[in-house]
Amino acid sequence: MIKILQWFGFDRESIPKDADVSFSFANFPDSWRVFVLLALILSVGWIVFKIYQKENESCPKGIRKLLFIIRFSVCLLLITVFLEPSVVYTQSRSLRPIVRLIRDASQSMNIKDSYAEEESASSAASVMDLSIDALRETKPSRVDVVNKVLGDGNLNFFRELSKKGRVKILDFGETSVEVGVKEKNIEYKSPNNEESDLFEIEFPKLNANGVGTDISGAIRESLEDKLTSSIVIFTDGQHNTSSDVNNAIKLAENRKVPIFFVGIGDADRPRNISISNLYADPQVWNNDPFQIQAIVGSEGIDKDNVKVNLVEIVKSEDGEEIDNIISSKNIDLNSTTGRIKIDFSHTPTTPGEKLYTVRAEVIEGESNADDNSAASPTRVNVLDDNAKVLLISGDPSWEYRALVRLLTREKMINLSCWLQSLDDGRRQQGNSQIESLPVTKEALFEYDVIIMLDPNPAEFNKDLIDLFKNFVSEHSGGFLYMPGPVYAGRFLTDSRASGIKDLLPVSLGDVGSMEVSGLLSLNNREWPLTIVAANADQPIMRFYEDPQRTLDQWKKLPGTFWSFPALEAKPATRVLIEHSDPTLRRKEISRPLLVTGQFGTGRTTYLGFDGTWRWRTKGLDAEFFKRFWVQTTRYLVEGRSLVGKRRGQIESERFQYQVGDRIRLTASLRQKNFDWLDLPNVKAVLTQPNQDVKNITFDKLPNQPGVYETTVVASNDGSYSVSIELDEEGDENVTINSNFVVVVPFKEIKDTWLDRDKLKSFSASTGGAYFSPDKISDIPTVLPDLSRRLTYDSPPMPLWDNRILFISLFILLVLEWALRKKFKLI
Repeated sequence: MIKILQWFGFDRESIPKDADVSFSFANFPDSWRVFVLLALILSVGWIVFKIYQKENESCPKGIRKLLFIIRFSVCLLLITVFLEPSVVYTQSRSLRPIVRLIRDASQSMNIKDSYAEEESASSAASVMDLSIDALRETKPSRVDVVNKVLGDGNLNFFRELSKKGRVKILDFGETSVEVGVKEKNIEYKSPNNEESDLFEIEFPKLNANGVGTDISGAIRESLEDKLTSSIVIFTDGQHNTSSDVNNAIKLAENRKVPIFFVGIGDADRPRNISISNLYADPQVWNNDPFQIQAIVGSEGIDKDNVKVNLVEIVKSEDGEEIDNIISSKNIDLNSTTGRIKIDFSHTPTTPGEKLYTVRAEVIEGESNADDNSAASPTRVNVLDDNAKVLLISGDPSWEYRALVRLLTREKMINLSCWLQSLDDGRRQQGNSQIESLPVTKEALFEYDVIIMLDPNPAEFNKDLIDLFKNFVSEHSGGFLYMPGPVYAGRFLTDSRASGIKDLLPVSLGDVGSMEVSGLLSLNNREWPLTIVAANADQPIMRFYEDPQRTLDQWKKLPGTFWSFPALEAKPATRVLIEHSDPTLRRKEISRPLLVTGQFGTGRTTYLGFDGTWRWRTKGLDAEFFKRFWVQTTRYLVEGRSLVGKRRGQIESERFQYQVGDRIRLTASLRQKNFDWLDLPNVKAVLTQPNQDVKNITFDKLPNQPGVYETTVVASNDGSYSVSIELDEEGDENVTINSNFVVVVPFKEIKDTWLDRDKLKSFSASTGGAYFSPDKISDIPTVLPDLSRRLTYDSPPMPLWDNRILFISLFILLVLEWALRKKFKLI
């Protein structure tokens, strides 16, 4: 029929291929009116017939019959137009609801349970195809159990699940992430030989790296889709974010969406001691004490005098690792302890790279002895030699006096002072006294760091400034400049000394045009220091392990009355402190007060205000003044002391991160001739805590010569190392290294057992059910089947409203007129 209609101009493409086609008449009469219509058609036919029967008999009988047929056809066409025939097609499709499958991807899913509880052990053993004894020995992680139960061996589960709707997968930790699912249509024959559509799905295995567990957020996100008919959640039931799970459960109950929980883990509350969050500074000094910190966690333990050891891992000549206990502490643990932070102080006696770990003794009946030691040791690079520091000052200011007293007493610093205003015949201060300012390469390059406190330009010339530049750029020396209200204006504008501006990590603008009053005047108001929060963990700034505590302490230190009017920090530098006076902002940029940078292979620091000596009033024995200056000096020395630093360095924004953090690494690299490296990218090696090696790439940053950057994700806790190899003279290569530490958030290691009772309560309140991992094949049978078939009827598509019909009508009328004319019937 459709093909016939196409001859009359009907467009077949307007009807979908899978649609059912039917015909209708818009004006077709109903009931008894149908008989009236038929009577009308018959009457019209009879009248037309009678009219042509009585026509002139000179017209042949056959022609009169033909005219009758033509006239009756015209009438029929007109009646058809009046009835408005149309084509209507009907489409139907199956509306499949969504079945949400949610996997817990938080760090707690990496736990390797001991399976002390029989029910949990039996279920996990069945899933892993192991005996209960083998399960307790191998201790698969919770992630292993989930990946096994949802793996390729359980396609039937997803086939049955697909009968109840489209399967969408969501992984959640602190946030929820949609998992890409590939759905493939397959043919399926039921036991009754009825064919139907089924779907196989492919999706990535679970990778648990979330820093928190937000069950509530995962449920709420699933319910945002109005087609969600049921939710299946694989989790241990521990929720540790601020959102309320009970509210999410109530929402699912109101929406009549049942939630089916699959409990993963051991329901037995563990009796366990664990060591986590092991941390030490990556670089320390030989013969100088440093802190090694760790968190001792306990669950179900009531015991006094639990021994915790600090262990150095030493490799023997044959490569065997030997544990050397170097310190021990006894701690008291009870059921309410939770976790204890433990600190060890250690003084290394030999330089080089060291490996340290913290290990707790194994308690009888402990559920898991594997975590009594940190997941991986922490690497510490012990630097050798004392730092030789040259301190140059124009006058014996309060800053100078306080700093000389501090650095002279610091045993890891060998200080030489040059006070320019000292009377002739008087001896300079310091551990190693000098009789003249070092002005030769041999004399100056004996030092590691130069500190200049508002120097007088009288003793400087262009050659000496150039020597300072070579000291930093080629000798990898450290350089700090602190301008002051007495000499800074003259020093930075004097042609003999102004070249020092090239060394500084800040732009000063036209110092010569600055008003003298702006350089010399003191403000009667003390302005607090504004700490750049993102850089609070920079080695110079760090007072405590916790960045927030460090920030809070900085806010308690005295502010500044005077500062040098620097314009802005140069590119590829780090601003640590800014001025809080809004009137000093230039182009919406606050005045920089403390900035670190790189000049060649050495580190530079700009300290644009005086008055740090007033910090001595804070803390015990001027501890914050001492920490700041000692850490600043050591930061500057490291640019010269670390192996490979002459060719570059790799820096992270801080030394310690949490699992899941994105870590930005920046490398400043030079060629053999110490020109900036000019390659589009540089290959590097990332060594992870489990000693797996991963190749990474540093990409060159635009408009920053020799600066490369990459980002890595902290996937596991422990100590990481990143290294870059550069060609050196001959067959040797120089290796540039950097270390950082990743720790697990405490909330992910606090409560770790399977909370079966809570999950059962949640599922029952929503109309769902609780399942153990070995029983998930029963889940599809209890899921609600909300699939339904939707039918769509198209609007009528008229058949009469086309040119073919009207042309036909015209031809019939013209033909009738011609015949009547020919046979003299007109």
